[in-house]
Amino acid sequence: MKAISTIIIAAVLTLSVNVLFASNDNVSAPVANANTTIAMTSLAPAVPAEADFEDAVEMIDFSVLAPVTPVEAQFEDISYESVAALNLAPLTPAVADVNEEIDYGYLAPAVPPEADFE
Repeated sequence: MKAISTIIIAAVLTLSVNVLFASNDNVSAPVANANTTIAMTSLAPAVPAEADFEDAVEMIDFSVLAPVTPVEAQFEDISYESVAALNLAPLTPAVADVNEEIDYGYLAPAVPPEADFE
């Protein structure tokens, strides 16, 4: 057990000493001369002084696909039989049936006999 703890302490101290004394002072980097450097501006795209749209792709006019609202509504092509058959709107009876007695008491709010706050 004592040998394992000694090995662990030695490893930690060795690693920390390596970090403290690690430097790159004795390595000399070669200096780049003019023959080996590349002008980075030559890699950038060149912007023309004046915009030229001769090679631009022509866009398709999609405004012809938009629906057009007529100035005046025309209903010549609608048959009223087909509208009634589709049941687009509820039908109101011509004569109201008032002879039927309806109890509306169940619609009134009711107070509970005992308050429950759980």
